[in-house]
Amino acid sequence: MKKWLCSLLTLSLLAAPASALAATEATPITELDSLEVVVDPANPLTSQYFGLYSVDLTMEDGTGRVVYQYIPDSWFYRQPEVAIAVPAGEDPFDFFTATGWKALMDEQGFAALLMVAGDEGWQADESEYVYSVFDYMDGRTYLQTQDSAFYMVGYGDGANAVMAHAVTNSELFAGFAALGIDDFDAAILEQGRTEESKAAGIMKSEVKVPMWIGVEEMTDSAAEVVAYWKDANDVNVAPLSNAFADEIYLFPTYMILDNDLVDQHVASVRVTVGLEESLTPEFTDELWNNFLRRVRRQDSADINSLRAFATNDELGMDHVTADIDGITREFYVYVPTNVASGYVQNVPAVIVFHGGGGSGEEFANRCGWQRIAEEKEVIAVFPTGSRSNDSIKAGTTWGTDNDMAFFPYLRDYVIENYSVDASRIYVTGHSAGTFMTHRLVALYPELIAAAASNDGVMDITTIEGLKEDIVIPYKVNYGDKDGSFLNGGFSEVNMNATIESLKARYGITVSQDETLSYVNGKITHWIYANSQGYPVIEKQENRDQIHAYVPDVAYTMYDFLSCYSRGEDGTSYYMGQPITLD
Repeated sequence: MKKWLCSLLTLSLLAAPASALAATEATPITELDSLEVVVDPANPLTSQYFGLYSVDLTMEDGTGRVVYQYIPDSWFYRQPEVAIAVPAGEDPFDFFTATGWKALMDEQGFAALLMVAGDEGWQADESEYVYSVFDYMDGRTYLQTQDSAFYMVGYGDGANAVMAHAVTNSELFAGFAALGIDDFDAAILEQGRTEESKAAGIMKSEVKVPMWIGVEEMTDSAAEVVAYWKDANDVNVAPLSNAFADEIYLFPTYMILDNDLVDQHVASVRVTVGLEESLTPEFTDELWNNFLRRVRRQDSADINSLRAFATNDELGMDHVTADIDGITREFYVYVPTNVASGYVQNVPAVIVFHGGGGSGEEFANRCGWQRIAEEKEVIAVFPTGSRSNDSIKAGTTWGTDNDMAFFPYLRDYVIENYSVDASRIYVTGHSAGTFMTHRLVALYPELIAAAASNDGVMDITTIEGLKEDIVIPYKVNYGDKDGSFLNGGFSEVNMNATIESLKARYGITVSQDETLSYVNGKITHWIYANSQGYPVIEKQENRDQIHAYVPDVAYTMYDFLSCYSRGEDGTSYYMGQPITLD
């Protein structure tokens, strides 16, 4: 393998953001880690560093391995990332460029990690190295990529390492390609069949994930690998083909095995025989744009579910940026087809606050609100939270003073630029997004008609400036596998305090056990009605749900929110009837 030059950072680099480097140079990432600034407060959606960097990883036996990080100039916050195993003997950056990956990343703004063989080439067991690469992807401070859009691709003798990782850790990635597994040790497949996944009773061999398999010739061991993934993905049907794959196995679209809102059947298997074309930019374009990036693994349960993905641009969302007090803020707006055409006018708007570390761009594809917006004819708005060096891993958060200044601008913009009914502005948030939801409930209730939070509660009684004389219909939702709501967890304590505060506001004296409650499938509801009989507070628990905002929960949120409106004089209405405080 050719040796790459590792240049030390100069004083000028220490004083300014890193720039793109020559193809054969890689700046040591440890030098960047020593810098305190990883987010530019005035432009928090981009990176401070661009180009090619070397990363030293330490194995358990004390030996070192390297991986190379590539960040294109076009990168922006929370984009996908692809880990690529380069064949032994190839210059990693030359290979990365020749196969077309670099051009795609420069165009679309996503990042790469280039995995390279050790001094003695790719070994039979590379599990520690490959897993350490995943740990690095998931734990950096200087770069925040989208963990629901992690992918891994292996070429030549590096393909076996990727295939072995896919068998044992497929739930960590949204898609794989292993192009060159002719001599793969099929005995590894038994490990997948006999080891349990993160979900009790589910073997690793039953975890679905998109898989593209490439071989020079279809050997017996390769055929066994193909059969393994066909079984895992439930795609044992007659194959299709195209110019890039000799066999394409898809789930039969006429079959439904479970709730497609949560776990869509998008885990196809592609097989290519003959690898020469797999090294071309044309093949890479197909692999990325029409295979890997079309699926993401979204938070939902013990094994995060797979869902089809389309970019916000493809979905027709508007992307708006604004300078708010010297800080760049952004949000995405989805306008339903009938509203955009003018057929339906004066519709509600739901503002959706993502969880900590997320973004409006990625959450729009995760939470299900875009689909609800289209079906229910409601405008959905997806803002991105605050990002600063004080945030965990330099990720986004909500509820800062900057966010509170952002919300009135966001609300006014939506009302002024779209056909929105100002009396029906709703807010909902997930996890850290609930902190924003609750601060609005406490401080700006007159600006919203109703609020709903998911998997996180802030005690509104502790918020300075709490307005207690305004009706604000409120719903809280959580999963019974979310530890922060179990056994006196902080969210459970805050939820109880918030509910009790609102009950006192409405003159509701019944205990939880005395409220109207019912079970609908996996969902248990507790409803608190005021003296008028209007359900002004609701609590919802979802069975078998982890800390996640899943699409079927979003439907229940809108069922609640859509019942309420707020008049110009501040009066809150339930189904058109005024709500009063006792």
